[in-house]
This record gives sequence, C-alpha cells and structure tokens, in this order.
Amino acid sequence: MILTVLDTETTGLDSDVHEIIEIAAISYVLDSEGNRYILKKFESKINPEQLHTASERALEVNGFTIESWKGSLNASDILPDVISLIEKSDILVGQNLIFDLRFINEVCHRNDIEPPEFPPYIDTKSIADRLVTAQWLQRSSMDYLVEHYGVKVEGRAHTALVDCERTMLVFDELMRDVDQHYEMYTFDEPYRRRRRK
Repeated sequence: MILTVLDTETTGLDSDVHEIIEIAAISYVLDSEGNRYILKKFESKINPEQLHTASERALEVNGFTIESWKGSLNASDILPDVISLIEKSDILVGQNLIFDLRFINEVCHRNDIEPPEFPPYIDTKSIADRLVTAQWLQRSSMDYLVEHYGVKVEGRAHTALVDCERTMLVFDELMRDVDQHYEMYTFDEPYRRRRRK
C-alpha cells in the first residue's frame, strides 16, 4: 500500500482567485506488518502568475520573496509529476486536505490538464477535532498539534515539505490517541468540521 502525505502553500484561501506557490509530498510504502518506508519525496516551488491577487498575510506566512522564488517552475511544468504521484497513491494524508485538493483541482483546470483521480484520504484535522470535542486537545491547528505532541522537524514551518513531515509525525501521535480509529474522506465527500450546538 502507498500512503502519501501532501501539502501546498498558496497565495490565499480562495482556490478560484489564489494559486499554489509551493507543493510537496512524501510517499511511503506500508508493508503487511505496518512498517513504513519512504518511497519518494517531491517538492517544488511554483512561479506565481497572478501575484497581484495574493494575500500579503499568506505570502508572509509562506515566506515568499521574489528572490527566493526566482527560477521556479510554472504550475503546468510540475502538474504531470504531481498527478502521477497522487494517482499512484492508495491513501492520502493531510491537515484539512480538501483545501489542498481543491487548489490542485483548480490549477489543473486553469492549465487545461485533466485533474487527478484523488484517492481516499485521512484528515489529521478531523482526528484532532474529535479529540478537541472529547476535551483531550484544546485546538486542532497544526501549529498547536506540533507543540502539544512535541514534534521536532528541521526547517521552517509553512514550507510544503516541512509541513508534510510535521503532518506525518502528528498523524502518528493522533493515531495513538484514537487507538487507530479514523474516518476516510474523498474529494467529493470531504471532511467538514461539525458545528458545535
């Protein structure tokens, strides 16, 4: 089985207006005994084509500068690799992953490329939200979860590859706390946080 953790960094929150400026994924092979081995790491900065629509706050969080993105590829150049990686995966993992999947779907449409067939996914936010409801955790944000579980990863948070690494380590901690019980979601039936009454 191939499990892939995926993350994007974007110029804002609206996939109709904003764009992906960085994407990363780590694919793991899971053996029959539950051991996990890295199959592939993928990371790419993406040249923003409509920087004028960007949220200044999003660019600040992502550490975007013109200089550090100089020479980055256009989305159309990296999409074939991204699509291949997604379609070779049996399960995706991510924090509020529908956000990333919708951006990938939209950038495919903008570039006249057929979007990938997204496999089912596990959302770390959905697991954390359950633990918040049970008063086991205070919040379900990735930054809080990293601090709560004492997760250590080298590199700057809110870069796509580091966030993939953080997400996978947090996923392991969450799975221990929920005794391996989780729900699967799909692109068409994503996780939506239930409102408290």
